[in-house]
Amino acid sequence: MKKLFKPLCVMLGALVTMTSCLGNGDDDTTVYSDMAITAFTLGTLNRYTHSTSSDTGNDTIIKSTLTGSNYNMAIDQNSYRIYNQDLLPSGTDLAHVTISSVSTLNNAIVTLKSLTSDSIRFFSTSDSIDFTTPRVFRVFPTNMEGYRDYTVTLFVDESAGLSFEWNKVDTRADLQGWSENHLVAFGDSVRLVDQNVVTADNCAFRLNGTNVERSEDLDNWTVMGTAALKQLVGVGTKGLFALGTDGMMKRSEDNGATWLDETLDEDASLLPVSDIAMTSWDYTPLDSTDYLLMVGNDAQNQVRVWRKINQYGGVSKGGKWVYMPVDLNNPYALPVLQHLSLAYYNNMVLALGSDKVIYQSADQGITWKESSKYALPTDLQGTVMSLAADSQNRLWVVTDAGEVWLGKK
Repeated sequence: MKKLFKPLCVMLGALVTMTSCLGNGDDDTTVYSDMAITAFTLGTLNRYTHSTSSDTGNDTIIKSTLTGSNYNMAIDQNSYRIYNQDLLPSGTDLAHVTISSVSTLNNAIVTLKSLTSDSIRFFSTSDSIDFTTPRVFRVFPTNMEGYRDYTVTLFVDESAGLSFEWNKVDTRADLQGWSENHLVAFGDSVRLVDQNVVTADNCAFRLNGTNVERSEDLDNWTVMGTAALKQLVGVGTKGLFALGTDGMMKRSEDNGATWLDETLDEDASLLPVSDIAMTSWDYTPLDSTDYLLMVGNDAQNQVRVWRKINQYGGVSKGGKWVYMPVDLNNPYALPVLQHLSLAYYNNMVLALGSDKVIYQSADQGITWKESSKYALPTDLQGTVMSLAADSQNRLWVVTDAGEVWLGKK
C-alpha cells in the first residue's frame, strides 16, 4: 500500500486519539474498516456569460450563480467515479467550485489530493476547489487501514450557444434499400458498411465466416486469424472486441489473431444479442485509458447497457465489463431500438434507432434524453438510418432512402 502523507498521518492519528478520549469511561468508540463516498453535493457555482450591446457594441460580462444541488452527482462504486448527470451550463466557473456536502459510509474521512503533487489535505465545505481537471478525493476508514480514491469530474455543456444545423448533402441510388448496414467513421469521413465491420481511424476489421480480416482501405482485406465469433462489436485504442458463439465477450490485442474471454461483473446472459452498437472515447481522469460503451437488446428484447474502463498504457491493466442496470425509477432510460447506432460527440453520447429520435446521454449511458439540439430534420426521408461522427467533429446520418445528411456547428 502507498505510504500516507506524513503530516496527514499525524493529524489523523491525533483525530483518532482525541475521539477515543472524549466522553466518560463508559462510552465505547467503534472504528470501521469500510470506506465509501455515498453522496456528493455541489455548492453554489458561479457562471459568467458574455453579451454585446446592440446599441453601443460594448461587451459585458454578466455574473450569475447556480444552485449546485440542482445538478445530481452520480457515484459509480465500481470504478470509483463521481460526475454530474446533467451538464453544467456554458460559462460555469470550474476553477472555483464549492462542495456543500460529502456523505460517507461509517464516518469515513475525506481528503483532497493536490493537483501538483501526491500530497493530500483534509477536505472542507468552505474550500474553493479547481475542477478544470478531474480531482481525486481520497477516503480513509476510521481504523486508518487502507484508503480509496474517487475521481470527481464536472462536465460543462461546451456546445451551448453554438449553432448546429443539418444539411442534406446528397441522395444516392446506391445507398437506397439497405437494412443490415451501419455508418462508421473512417479516416476524415464516414462509410456505410456491413454490420460485421468495425473501424478505428484508418483501420477496419470484419468477420467473414470464421475469418477475422483487417483492411486499411475497406476494399482489400487480409486474414488475421480465425475464431468462433458471432459478431465484431467495436475497437478501442488497444483492443478489438467481439461476442463469441459461446455467448461470452471476447478481446483481441493482436488485430484478431488470438482472442481472450473478457471479465464480466454480471452473468453473460445479460449481454445484448441484437441491435448492438459500441462507441469509445478518451477517459480523461486516467492516462492511456478508454471508456467503452456497448448498448443493445437481449434475447428477451430488453435494453442492455455495458461499459468498460480500459487502461492500455504500458502493461495493459484491462478492466472488466460492468453491467449498467436500468433503474425502474429512471424516467430517461433508453427505449428498445432496432438498427441502433451510437456516436460520441461534444462530450456526450448520441443514440439513433428505429424511432428516428436522437437521444443524448451526458452521464456515459445511464440516462438518455431526447435531444432538441441534434433533432433530425422534419423533411428527412427513410425508415432505417444510421449515425456516426467523424474526426472533423461532424455528425452524419444516412438513411435507407439514400439520403446523406451532414450536421455541424
